[in-house]
Amino acid sequence: MTDPAKPSPGEVPDIDYVALRSGQTIGRYEIVSVLGQGGFGITYRARDIQLGREVAIKEYLPSALAVRQDGATVLPRTTKMADDFGWGRDRFVTEGRTMATLHHVPAIVKVFDFLEANGTAYIVMELLSGETLEDRLKRQGTLTPDEVDRILWPLLDGLEQVHAAGFLHRDIKPANILLNAQGDPTLIDFGAAREAMVGRTSAMTAIFTPGYAAAEQMTSAKQGPWTDIYGLAATLYHAIAGKTPPSAFDRMLDDGYEPLARLAPKGFPSGLLAGIDAGLAVAARDRPQSIAGWRPILGMTAAPAADATVMMGKAEAPVVARQSVLTPEVAPAAAAAPKSRMGLWIALGVVLIAALGGGGYYATAMRGPDPEVVKAKAAADAAEAAKRELAEANEKLRAENAEREAKAKAEQEAKARAEQEARQKQEAQEAQDAIRRQAAQDERRRIDAELAEKKRLEDEEKKKAEEEREAKRKADEDARKAAEFLTGQFDYFGETLMFVVLRGNPKPIRLQGIDVVNETGLRQLAVNALASKPRNLRCRQTDRLTDGTPLYRCLITKLDAKEPLADVPDSDRTDLAQALIRGGLVLASCDAPRAYADDEDEARGKSLNLWSMMKPPEYRRRCAR
Repeated sequence: MTDPAKPSPGEVPDIDYVALRSGQTIGRYEIVSVLGQGGFGITYRARDIQLGREVAIKEYLPSALAVRQDGATVLPRTTKMADDFGWGRDRFVTEGRTMATLHHVPAIVKVFDFLEANGTAYIVMELLSGETLEDRLKRQGTLTPDEVDRILWPLLDGLEQVHAAGFLHRDIKPANILLNAQGDPTLIDFGAAREAMVGRTSAMTAIFTPGYAAAEQMTSAKQGPWTDIYGLAATLYHAIAGKTPPSAFDRMLDDGYEPLARLAPKGFPSGLLAGIDAGLAVAARDRPQSIAGWRPILGMTAAPAADATVMMGKAEAPVVARQSVLTPEVAPAAAAAPKSRMGLWIALGVVLIAALGGGGYYATAMRGPDPEVVKAKAAADAAEAAKRELAEANEKLRAENAEREAKAKAEQEAKARAEQEARQKQEAQEAQDAIRRQAAQDERRRIDAELAEKKRLEDEEKKKAEEEREAKRKADEDARKAAEFLTGQFDYFGETLMFVVLRGNPKPIRLQGIDVVNETGLRQLAVNALASKPRNLRCRQTDRLTDGTPLYRCLITKLDAKEPLADVPDSDRTDLAQALIRGGLVLASCDAPRAYADDEDEARGKSLNLWSMMKPPEYRRRCAR
């Protein structure tokens, strides 16, 4: 294999300056390769050095807020973004801690470890193999009733325990469900930290998948288990109908949703189809509010009739265990048919009672008042009256306590005022004595300052004369060096110092992190400095301006680099833009890394080059830091 860090002569190296490189370590984990990258982080394949197993590591690196420096350390892009970056990192660590407690939850990716390093945080997870449900659906269009049955119940079991831990997934979709060779599902890519960042900072953009995101994810409405229920219902709809349901936002304007109960795909019980339709209600209040409330609806073999009457008696609804979604014609033989039609309708009535308790999807029509309901209402009214009496008594007691507390507070305030007046009198006397002492000290300091100022002016005159002699000597030396050639990929600067021309490229490329300085003298000074010895330059695109102009980061060999220069590793090179800023030849852009701004401040303080030639107000404090 060819080493990617060593480009062939005449080529610009293809190096990823964002992701960690193969062979780097994070604690006891060695990076093997990159599995995926997104706007909020990077996922790596890695090896646990101690246990000798491969794992997946998720790194917190929101590209809108942070950059990587020195090949490892992650830093906020600007000081303004530091708080948002740190806040999101804390949420990311909290996600890791929560997921680690769910190690034995079915159908949920296992978290082995979480750690903080390189200025950011990492979550170490089980490395899974297989294909995503999205890939499966692209390949075969829909799932069979057997395949839906195999993924539905493990996902319900896993999500129910995740919700019980106070955690939400928020991005359930086919791409986030991994299927092994047997078709067993695992839910991946929990994004609590990502979701938390949305809305906190203008640098981040809300991320959700149309068709699978509930309406409350597009607004400030409260989210809960019903939000994940919408995502899973949309995923099941796609798996059965072969298409993604319409976006919840579009449905709020003009609902073009086709219920599964109307499509009636062959082989699926109508109860399951009605349950999925219930989970896809646009309004959150109309969906089942928990997995426990949704499970009985999905487990029904048939949907209730529109005019069905369910009598709400005292009997408790049984706990509905995992049931097959297959129709009686294709269900396993072990599922015995009801002994009579009357038994079937009694069982359906019990399931409907459980469904009503879980989500309120089906309504009941009562023919006349039920005696038990009347009794319950009377008992509720009596309890409400007792509650009001207790509240009135508590309010009276609170008023009496407040009166006593106010009286005690007034006495304490009077005592505090008297003590404060005594202290103020004593402090006034001490202040007068201090003023007299200060006046004497000020007079002594004034005389010392006059003597020191006189000596400083004399020293400055001597220093200025010495600097003028040194500047003349350096100018002569620079003129001699300017006659030498510069070798390697670097050719010359473009129209201004913010552009660099590489041999073989038709146009100059723009350096990241610096602003325009169109000064012929400074440009020549930079050329002369780089021409003092053969140098080699490597450039790679890192970003784009809002108008689409690409930005490049260029690394140049140092003056003391040994031949061959093309083989010098990036770690032994110097950032060209930073070197120009440090020499006072260019200005750091307002969104440049903090190190650039610090170098600019140092160059300005030393009046290097640009800062000794130009003093207009627009070059001072250009950016509020």
